[in-house]
Amino acid sequence: MLDLYQRASDVGLLAINFPFGEKKLGVAWQVSGPAASGLAGDTDRARRLVSRALNRAPTTMHDGFVDHDGSELISRIAIGASDNQPASQVPTKRTDVGVKPTRRNKGQSSLLFPNSPSLLNSPTMFALLREFLPPPNPTHVAMALLIARAVGESVTDLDQFFEVLTRRNPVILLKIPVIGFERQIGKMLEEALIAPFYAELTDIRSDRPLSERLRDARPEMRKRKVVTGSGRNVADLTRRNLTRSLGKAILGDAVPLVIADETSANARPEITVAADIMLQCAGIDQALISDLLQVCLGILASESVSVMEEMMFDPGSLSVDDLALAVRPGRTAKTVLSLLATLADAAGEDKVEDDDNRSRRGRSSHPLSALRDKPKASSIDMILPEVESSTDAATDNTNTVISGTAVEAASSTHHVRSLRVGNLAGYGEARPWALDLKDDLALWREGALGWDEMSSKMLLSGPPGTGKTTFARALCNTLEVPLIVSSVAAWLEPGYLGDVLQQMSKIFETARENAPCIVFIDELDAIGSRGGGGGGDDRHGHYWTTLITRLLELLDGALKTEGVIVVAATNLPERIDPALLRSGRLEKHVLIPPPDSEALAGILVHHLGSDLAAVLASAPRRADSHSESSAQDMPSCVSTHPKSPKADAALKKGHAHV
Repeated sequence: MLDLYQRASDVGLLAINFPFGEKKLGVAWQVSGPAASGLAGDTDRARRLVSRALNRAPTTMHDGFVDHDGSELISRIAIGASDNQPASQVPTKRTDVGVKPTRRNKGQSSLLFPNSPSLLNSPTMFALLREFLPPPNPTHVAMALLIARAVGESVTDLDQFFEVLTRRNPVILLKIPVIGFERQIGKMLEEALIAPFYAELTDIRSDRPLSERLRDARPEMRKRKVVTGSGRNVADLTRRNLTRSLGKAILGDAVPLVIADETSANARPEITVAADIMLQCAGIDQALISDLLQVCLGILASESVSVMEEMMFDPGSLSVDDLALAVRPGRTAKTVLSLLATLADAAGEDKVEDDDNRSRRGRSSHPLSALRDKPKASSIDMILPEVESSTDAATDNTNTVISGTAVEAASSTHHVRSLRVGNLAGYGEARPWALDLKDDLALWREGALGWDEMSSKMLLSGPPGTGKTTFARALCNTLEVPLIVSSVAAWLEPGYLGDVLQQMSKIFETARENAPCIVFIDELDAIGSRGGGGGGDDRHGHYWTTLITRLLELLDGALKTEGVIVVAATNLPERIDPALLRSGRLEKHVLIPPPDSEALAGILVHHLGSDLAAVLASAPRRADSHSESSAQDMPSCVSTHPKSPKADAALKKGHAHV
């Protein structure tokens, strides 16, 4: 009806105003001046003109206009209107808008358009427009019938039921095993077709909305927030993560929590315990199909039941979307039910095939068969910390040292040191930050320090090749916690916004499951900045704004979730949205410059390890001794000490660094 009124205003039949000051609070329609005068007169002529303007035919032909006396308009329909508002206006602060028609007899219809050129009033226009309402949507009707049945079978005390619904944060579980139920209930919540308000949906897993829409539905309307959960999506959650997600939703903002479950398995006990109301029913059966055909097509229920019994039709395997394919205007009961039976048979064959596949996987003796047949999830690279090696090699036979440098410490032993932050050189403030974090992490594990008191997020920036990824690996080994390696480029690989958001959420969800853990995000600048998009393209601003908003939510969530350390890297810090660098997010920013001579010495020492002494010993003696002092400045060497291949490669790498 709202869409019809909007269409009528677009073509000039209705005029719009905003009685509450702004569009989000309510819209009022009344007949426009040109339409009031142009449509006055003959009934059939007015109907033809409206049909031409709307570019559609009436759904049903009426004997005449359905009129309304103006005295009832405000009290019955205009919810939220002021007492002195003209009766010709129809505010829509709620979804029950427009004029509720009252059937008049055929003799009265001729009085609506007397021969005198009187103006067409608004109630008459609304009654005329209702003739052009599209037929009922079979998907919406089926969903309404399913929910009504679930209420009828699950609720014994209506007063208690309404008391729960009017709480500030009710938890409602809808357990209806019909394929497509979860997505459709999300869409209907957004469209105000279930609750008396437009809903803005947020998933308990920070996943895509229950409706699976990528864009905001009805952005022009005022909305209330609703937290939702999908029975399919929480099936693979561990008990710990499910209880954490439910607890966060229940103890968060005072908003409803609606969990829709279309699976045939029993609901998770964590959900049933949290639910204030559990509404459930068996699903689609013959009785529901007969009611659906009567509402949508006007076919008597008794006729539909007779045809289904004759066909021995079982609609139990039908999905919500199947109904939209077969239930079409102009089709007879036999035609519709035959098509539904075909769809039901196809759905049954798919189920048998799925059961056979599961059975074959269960009988397979190959240890990897289950992994092969399991649906592929988004790959997440996790690196475990290396164990520190304590094996010492033979004692160094050389007397060569370069006093006062990092070489002195490294040349005393032959074993190669593992990658640790303490062994790194040239990282500026990042090195003490990591070492402080190691001490804080030990205190946190003992319960002596709160996670919110720690600095657990940092942004590394610098030219390519300065070792930002190496630092993340060293931090993993130093803190002795797993490292999850990801990048914005990997997030964007799926392309579709919903898939990208799911990829991002999965990274942080995996980190929470393995806490304490490090999340390393490479190429952070690729996500761009709000207003600038990715790469400066403003045409897809909504896409990039949504990505940055989700990352902000995930970073805030990581702050509140104990044990998640975030390190991001970028070559272009100026392209990063400023909100990502604010307090509580990536507030610690360390610039890593190209290494100076001291840092280069440290890099060579680390890579050479136990070969350092061999490299120094293999340095050639200067052939010309013009200055004895210059020869003495060179480190002494043992010409008989062989040069190792590893040392030669490291020297070449060192020259490349220089």
